[in-house]
Amino acid sequence: MPKAVLTPTRSSRKNTSSQTGPSTEKVLKISEERCAMILEKIQDGYYEVDLDGNYTFFNEGLLRLTGYSREELLGLNFRRIVDEYNRKKVFQMFNQVYLTGVPAHAFDWECIRKEGTRRFVEVSVSLKKDGDNTSIGFMGIARDITERKLAEQALRESEERYRTIIENIQDGYYEVDFDGNYTFFNEGLLRITGYSREEMLGLNNRRIVDEYNNRKVFKVFNQVYLTGVPAHAFDWECIRKDGARRFVEVSVTLKRDIYGKPVGFMGISRDITERKRYQAELEAKENELKHKNQSLEETNTALNVLMKKVEEHRMINEETLRNNLTKVAMPYLQRAREKTRDKAALDNLRLLEESLNSIFAPFAHDLAQNFPRLTSTEIDVVNFIVQGKRTKEIADVLSVTPKAIEVHRNNLRRKFGLTHQKTGLRTHLLSLG
Repeated sequence: MPKAVLTPTRSSRKNTSSQTGPSTEKVLKISEERCAMILEKIQDGYYEVDLDGNYTFFNEGLLRLTGYSREELLGLNFRRIVDEYNRKKVFQMFNQVYLTGVPAHAFDWECIRKEGTRRFVEVSVSLKKDGDNTSIGFMGIARDITERKLAEQALRESEERYRTIIENIQDGYYEVDFDGNYTFFNEGLLRITGYSREEMLGLNNRRIVDEYNNRKVFKVFNQVYLTGVPAHAFDWECIRKDGARRFVEVSVTLKRDIYGKPVGFMGISRDITERKRYQAELEAKENELKHKNQSLEETNTALNVLMKKVEEHRMINEETLRNNLTKVAMPYLQRAREKTRDKAALDNLRLLEESLNSIFAPFAHDLAQNFPRLTSTEIDVVNFIVQGKRTKEIADVLSVTPKAIEVHRNNLRRKFGLTHQKTGLRTHLLSLG
């Protein structure tokens, strides 16, 4: 290893020996060896260059950093391990140190290793002087900070990515300290509150709530602080800068520093004013429908009572008519038949009696209730069919043609579902009774 700085020249060593004695020379040698050992053991690179930038001395750490062998690096100019941009950056810093004599600490640049890969280095620079205090070059420490730079870059990209997401979401994002002062927020929160960025920064949350909502907010945030458990979707009413009130749905999480210590709160705030309005309108509509439904139920109950009364009156009237028919009309028909000898007149009286009986027959009444689609004429025809009357007899009583009765019979078969069946109409009607 070259000993450009640490090892004195032979003549200077001789002079030192003559002035201080053998013991001093031995101490100096031990000191030089100790320094050389330390430089070789440290992980960082140590370098010395002349004023032209040629490497004159270095340790193993610098060889590891640059990828060159000791023979290749000795005398190599620093321009060989930097690109044009970094060459200007390095020259400016070294020239500043040369002109002012003030060391530079922790300035970074990018070097190019022997195989072409690039590494970020953090360098300190001091002037190197000879025994006459004349500047003869530079020396310093070079530390590989590539991993740190990459981590910082990744962190910046991640922060930028999340910042972009936060700034572009429609919901509000917020961060507050433990006193409730806003420390960070996005455009979404500014839209909700109506404040400018300058006005919102440092604003206390008590400024945008009334007393009732302040207690509500404090209770939730305090619970999150005490338990560490995030709160989701709790809502409260905030007051905008212009005095308008908006309903917001908020999530709350403890914000911690890099050591895990709680330093505040953060979360998402969503404007749900329109949703609240829709919910209120929906509830109003539901209540309105509920009242209408209740009113309809009451009306239906009243109608049922009315229909029951109507049915009771109908049955009373029907019973009255039946009694009058039995006690008044039928005896007259009976006496008329007894006194009449004309066969045609007797047949007519008999048909009249049968017609009067069929009007009040229970079968006709039940049929009209169970089959509301039947016409009154069809019900009369059904009664006569049940009594065993033939088509011509029915036609004579109803004063229509037999063909008309056949049409009624076909309609009845269709309404009773017998169109494509062999079951007789009278048989089916009797089964209904």
